[in-house]
Amino acid sequence: MFFIGVFGVERKEKEIGNLNDISCRNCDMELGGRIIKTFSFFHFFFIPIFKWDEKYYVVCNGCNFIYEISTEKGKGFEKDKDVKFNYWDLKPTEGVNEICSHGNVCSNCGKVVENNFKYCPYCGEKVK
Repeated sequence: MFFIGVFGVERKEKEIGNLNDISCRNCDMELGGRIIKTFSFFHFFFIPIFKWDEKYYVVCNGCNFIYEISTEKGKGFEKDKDVKFNYWDLKPTEGVNEICSHGNVCSNCGKVVENNFKYCPYCGEKVK
């Protein structure tokens, strides 16, 4: 977060929904996943003024593998939760995942936890 006086720039991630009818390429199971939106925004007195760099991801409920999805599909899902995804919509992320570049993913609850944490602040599970 960048902050000067009453305004600043911040990066945020937000869970926007769940998918139940999707098969993971990594663990080969139909456990579904969570759709996460990441974006940067400018705020004034902590009120968001405008957003940019929106990206959408699906995190598998089974293995916590992260897939990137197109912005069009992500925005469509935000507006209408009935948007269908298929195998080809999920693009495996390469190398360091952007969604967890500042932390690890808890194997128990799937939340992003900072690298220096030994225990998850959301569920209390030890971070591996």
